[in-house]
Amino acid sequence: MVIEINKEVLKKFPELFGEKTVNGRRVVVEELIERLTRELRAEIDKAVRARREWLNDRRPVREKAAFPQWDQRFVDADGNVRTFREIVQGLIDNFLGRDTPLRWGLNWNTPVPDDLHPLKNPGLEITGPWHPMSRAIHQINADVVSMMEDEEDASPAWFIPRGSGRTVAAVWEARRIVKRVLEGDIPTPYVEGGKTYYLKKERSKWPTLIHRVPGLHILDFDIRVDGRPAPAIITSIVIYTVNNYEALKRAGSGVYFYVPKTQTPEEALVIEKILRRVEDELGLRRGEIKLAMLYEEARAGLYLPVIFWIWRERLVKSNNGRWDYLGSLIEMWKDEAVYPDPQNITMTHPIMMAYQKYNALLCLMAGLDREGKLNAGPVGGMAAVMLYRQDDPYQRNRYNARALRAIWLDKLRERLIGLVFVTEDAVGKVTLDDVLKGRVRGRLYDLFRQSWVATPEESYVKAGNEPLKASLEELQAMINRPVKFVEVDGVKIPAVDSGLTEQERQLFQRLGLIDENGNITPWVIRPDMLDSPEKLFNNRELWGGRDLWSALYEPPKGDITIEHIQHAFYMAANYGFQLLNGNLAAAIDDYELGQRFMNDLATYRIFSTWLWTLLRHKARITKDGALKGPARTHLGVIPAEDRVRVPAGAQFTEELFEKLWDLHMEWTYAFYDDLDRISAERILLRFTESVKGALREAYKAGPFRFQSPAETAKRISESIKAEDLERAVVENQPRFDRSFAPVIMDILRAKLTSPMYLQHSGRLIMALAPLPDEERGAVLQAMFSPREEVERLVKEGRLKPYVLELYDYVYDIRP
Repeated sequence: MVIEINKEVLKKFPELFGEKTVNGRRVVVEELIERLTRELRAEIDKAVRARREWLNDRRPVREKAAFPQWDQRFVDADGNVRTFREIVQGLIDNFLGRDTPLRWGLNWNTPVPDDLHPLKNPGLEITGPWHPMSRAIHQINADVVSMMEDEEDASPAWFIPRGSGRTVAAVWEARRIVKRVLEGDIPTPYVEGGKTYYLKKERSKWPTLIHRVPGLHILDFDIRVDGRPAPAIITSIVIYTVNNYEALKRAGSGVYFYVPKTQTPEEALVIEKILRRVEDELGLRRGEIKLAMLYEEARAGLYLPVIFWIWRERLVKSNNGRWDYLGSLIEMWKDEAVYPDPQNITMTHPIMMAYQKYNALLCLMAGLDREGKLNAGPVGGMAAVMLYRQDDPYQRNRYNARALRAIWLDKLRERLIGLVFVTEDAVGKVTLDDVLKGRVRGRLYDLFRQSWVATPEESYVKAGNEPLKASLEELQAMINRPVKFVEVDGVKIPAVDSGLTEQERQLFQRLGLIDENGNITPWVIRPDMLDSPEKLFNNRELWGGRDLWSALYEPPKGDITIEHIQHAFYMAANYGFQLLNGNLAAAIDDYELGQRFMNDLATYRIFSTWLWTLLRHKARITKDGALKGPARTHLGVIPAEDRVRVPAGAQFTEELFEKLWDLHMEWTYAFYDDLDRISAERILLRFTESVKGALREAYKAGPFRFQSPAETAKRISESIKAEDLERAVVENQPRFDRSFAPVIMDILRAKLTSPMYLQHSGRLIMALAPLPDEERGAVLQAMFSPREEVERLVKEGRLKPYVLELYDYVYDIRP
């Protein structure tokens, strides 16, 4: 069989396919996709199957999720075989400057391009889809150092929502937009949805572009090889590289990828093979295609030195993917333990601090070259709170000061975590001032210079950039600035340019980032603390009094509250609704924060996985509380009125879940009713002056002495033109299809009450969204049935054959 491409895709996007000349080589896009799929699909399938097997493995977590045995062997793309001990020892030798046969480091053979270097380009990275083109223009115009055009968690939809009017998935238009933008084909001005956009920067000033590819587990149903969907990572890498290599090189840049969801060395190896095959096809140097890693899977931490070793020719930075990481921890323990409220497990929690420090230390140890220069660095996590628009109907924009302060504090904390002072002297704590003034001997590394942000809004980006771009001398001065507050509704919020408040100082002191006098205290590491593999993993002095495994993976203690359970369901249902509508990056009104919060598949994973574990274990609520009904408040229509009292000690059963389900459905209709009220008021407000003029004449003396009620009504009706009223109705239309509201509720009920654990619950929504209403219910039921039952129903003709293919896709079942 040959490669089959969706005819509609070929018809609409022919410029993405066919023969191209790249680096002087002739390349045919579809032929390269076909070859790579045939060569590597079996390895990809094996890696994906291994994920499912590990997920279903019922051994205790401490056994199945242990660090590798020291003598466990791993192989790289050149066929080199090393044990875990040898790989870790080589990492230590590199850090200590020992020239041994085991020593290795990142990017020794092909240098890191200046525009990609994480330490030479301090500031924020922005991620998001490049569809429609306005989003690409927003990213380019933003004051960020790099932009991640996303085909993963917040990507353009890989599916066609029913009723959307599309004939192909939005990801295809995004791919064409990337090609057009890089080739300079951007209309100026560009008009979209009645708004006008302008590109404000010349090409040399653009942020560095990094393409965020789909994970290994994603399939591309628009491209089939030998009758089966091609791995989406292959189609994404090939289409992006072949179509954009020349334009990127002309701009002084290169082909760079952000790789998500990697969990094991086997997965890293097959990705390395894909990239090497593309390099060979295009005649590129080994390691010319560079990688940034999304370190977002807890399981990846077990093998992080090995993954770095396999990607050593090309890995440039490793991002702390905070949301998926938390979701993966909850998932890791799903059969054994229930996590406390995930809303309380922020990046300052001990388990998340260990995660950030581990990432930073490994980037330091592997990133050094033989001359002591750093070729890699860690990248901070997403700042996901969004600003409210100035025309927000509830004036929630008055709380924007809180969001600005939050991102400044978030990025300051990350920057301080990345200050690592390496010394051979037997010293305890040292201050940054001690280091800068030469009072202590050693070398200071400044590692966290980049971090993620969810919105290009100017004031928000400026607040996040300041701590990342500041000099070392400026960092201490920022902390010591006078404390200033902004008062909102009688509540004092620290101003974005305030020094640390007393409460913030206490937090930073508890984290070990400053001392009792407010002086910055770098992480002090002596070579003897990690001069053997055993010490790196077991030295409690390194990991806050614990061994590394316990610091990273031991489930935290904490409360499980009914209020946070309801909040988790609210966030999951609202994001799932957006996903059904084809919006994978969704800013949702978070009533707990009083802010808009950017959600994607990662946040959905946290809340849906946590809720599933609560029901499976019938978890006990630890505090008295109540499920709440909807009420209109200063934050909008939110769950606010106590309806169902839930005492401490009560179990979260299906009966209690049904009450939660009912209350959320009640909230949904109350929310829509309020949206309609707001639209009605805005429409009426537009014609207020016309109505006032007619009423003024009617009421100017005794009512209706000079103008009767009938004449007044006629004058009002004549003053409002039908076309103006129609325009007002259109301009206030809702953005999404409300008929999907009960659909997401049915999906959540099926998922959360099923004994079958579904890892990729967002993928289930994508599978169901395109289906006709009359088919969706039966397919949903099939998704939570044993596979043999689904196979039987297909054979009997009671389900269509595509249902079995969807089932296998949703559950990562590979032949």
